[in-house]
Formats: sequence, C-alpha cells, structure tokens
Amino acid sequence: MVSTVRSEDRERLLEGMRLLAEIAHKRGIPVTWAVDTKSAPIVAKLLTTWHTENGDVPLLMLDIRQIWETNWERERNANPGGSTEAMASHLVTMRERLPEYVITERERLKRAMPWAEPNVAGAVFKNDTFLRALEQVGFRGLWGYHWNQPDMNDIDSNVPEIEVDRGGFGCFYPLETSAFIDSIVARGATDADLTQSFEKIVGLPYHTAAHLAEDTHNLRAALLNGTAQQHYDFYVGSTAWNQWLGYVEHIDPLTVAHLGQEGLERLDAYFVHVVSIQDTKPLLLSQMVDDYIKHCKKTEPTVIVGASPEIQQETAEPKSPLKMFYYDSACEFTFVEGTMDPVEIKNYTGERVLQSEANKPVLTGFLPTRHRTQLHIAIVVESTRTMPYGIAVWGDHEGLQLTESNVDDVRWVGEHSLFIRLTLQSGKNEFSVKLTI
Repeated sequence: MVSTVRSEDRERLLEGMRLLAEIAHKRGIPVTWAVDTKSAPIVAKLLTTWHTENGDVPLLMLDIRQIWETNWERERNANPGGSTEAMASHLVTMRERLPEYVITERERLKRAMPWAEPNVAGAVFKNDTFLRALEQVGFRGLWGYHWNQPDMNDIDSNVPEIEVDRGGFGCFYPLETSAFIDSIVARGATDADLTQSFEKIVGLPYHTAAHLAEDTHNLRAALLNGTAQQHYDFYVGSTAWNQWLGYVEHIDPLTVAHLGQEGLERLDAYFVHVVSIQDTKPLLLSQMVDDYIKHCKKTEPTVIVGASPEIQQETAEPKSPLKMFYYDSACEFTFVEGTMDPVEIKNYTGERVLQSEANKPVLTGFLPTRHRTQLHIAIVVESTRTMPYGIAVWGDHEGLQLTESNVDDVRWVGEHSLFIRLTLQSGKNEFSVKLTI
C-alpha cells in the first residue's frame, strides 16, 4: 500500500496518516509513504517510529518538470530552427543533470531520515531519460504510472517527451521497449550519446484498480458500495493464469481524515478481507520490486479477467459482461465478452499515436474448422501499420492443446477465453492456429 504525503494542511495530513497507519498496522500491512523533500522533515518523526515498529519506509517523490522545461527552452533559443540539434543537446544535458538532481534529493531526504535507503522513486512527469538517470544512481523502481494519462492541457506541447506515461495496471520494465530513443534517432539525431547499458528498473502503477472503474480513487464511495473489495477480488480471481501478479493500493491520508467513524470501520473491514485471502502477501513497494525482478526477467505478459466490478442490483437486468485486460512490454488491450477484437488498444512500439477507429486493425476473417481431433483456426487481420495485436476467443477451451501456429502466443485464460497474441504488418495478415481436442 502507498500513501502520498503532500498537503498544505499539515494538521489534517498528520491526522490522516495516523488513522491510516493505525488501521493498516493492526492488520499487518506495511505502508510505503510517498514523500518529497519538502514534506520529509514534517513527517520524519512519525515515519521513524513506524519504520522501527512496523517496517514502513518512504519512497522519494521527484519532479523533473521544471528542470526539463527550462533547459529545453534554453536549447531551443540557442538553436533557432534546428529542432534536431536542440533535442540532441538537450538530451545530453539532461543525462548529466538528472542524476545529479536525483542524488541531491535523496541526500535531502536522508538528512531528515538518516535510516532511509530509498530505492523506489515516485513521479508524475517521467520519460526514458529520467528512468535511465534513476537506474544510474541505484534506484530499482519508479511508481506513478496511470491507466489513463493525467490532464495534459497544462503541459507545453512544444516540450518534448515530458510525459510518456503508460497504461499502468501492473508491474513492467518501461525501458524494455524504448520508443523514446528510437523516435529521436529516427528524427536524425545520433544515438552515440543516447544509449547505454543499464540494469532493469521496474515501473509500478499509481493504483492498480484504476482501469476497472472511473471513480476508483473515490475511497469513500469504494468503501461504502463495496467496490474496493470487488476490485481486489477481481485480481485474486486472475492469479491462476498469471506467473506473477501484484496489486498496488493507493490511499490519500487526507481522504482518510475525512472518512468519519463508519468510513474508518469499512476501511478496516476491507483490510481484514485483503489479508484473509491465502494468496495475499502484504509488501512494501521496494519488496514488490525485488520480487518482480527475481521472478520476471522481462515484462511478464499479464491477463486480468472477470465480471465488471460493479454492484449488481437484484433486478431482472442482465449482469455486466466479462472484461479482459492484457498487457506486455509492447501493448495493452481491453476486451469485452462477445467481441473478439479489442475495444481499446495501447501501442507502446514506435511512435506513440492514438488508436482511433479509423486506424484500428480490422479482423476480417476468423474461420475455425474441425477434422477429427484437430481444430484449425484461420485468422485474417487488415492493418494500416506494423503493430502488436490480439484477439480473444471467448468460451472454455481448457480441453485443447496447441500443436502448431505462426502467432506470437496462445494462452488459456481459465474457463473464460483463449487469447491469441499477434504482431501485424501493414496490409493483409494471415495466421493459423492448430489445436488438438
């Protein structure tokens, strides 16, 4: 569990922190406190006590926006009309300055809490250059990836790559597919000073369940209507077909301070439910990062599937259809039961472009034929570009075994579906999957 320590209302902030810590610690849940260097001296005494008694630790919140924008403006003024030269010079400078900035902020945090050894950072604005700076100075994780990007209206569109957020409902290696460097090189800049060999750094979601409902961050509502528990159960039900599965719960202490007695009791009941599940292992974010690195040498493809976690009223209306969410290093897909092709696509290879209806791939052919004990599936997809893709064959296919295919992956998702992962080329794409019954 992560809790953000940031507010001008110091009294209410500390009250919410104490209430949250009391309930979480009572249930054996350690808290990772997201702290910036401004708030560190204010909360140092509390965090030191909780670290000693309960194992709580801080993660270091960092904000590169001002450094990035100021330097870019300087480079652009120094190279009028030469965007490629300005970009190359800007990146070289950022590769020098960002590690220094991270080290300085870490030292300021340690002055407030000398025992702290943060190796997980948090950030709103992030890009590959920032990730490489974090790795260079010894960080292993970056928290704060959102399912949908934050409001970009207040970000100068002329500032390059200030935000390259990804979907973020699970852990992943954000530098595994570095579209940022590739796009810079494609625009003509040399990659001599832009590429280095780094250890892996893990990206962590801001709040895992953010993709399940629009009001996920409304803690009061989630506790009152039971969706907090349903969101968690949604993930627990998907452990069987995933090699590794984590769940990040973000709770704002200011919200906790306003919950009232009934809300606090419901929060406690939610924590009781979480720890009562056999597969639950409450971890600090740093421990989650270590476990992911230990078990996943690359971004582990992850599939989450289940009924939409909304309260089902006792009426004659049909229940919500199943939803399936998939991600790997290159993409994220959202499927709805009854539809084979994804209703939402996020492509993290090449240039980052919106997948509008006009340029989405089209599944033009799906023909299953059976001969004795063999099931042959012929698939045809039309695409306007090279990109990752996938289809969901809904239904129970657990009795089948794969014998031959020319697709990237075929994975069984319990009794719910057969997921087929594809890589498309521009034009007509033909695939074949053979299964034995």
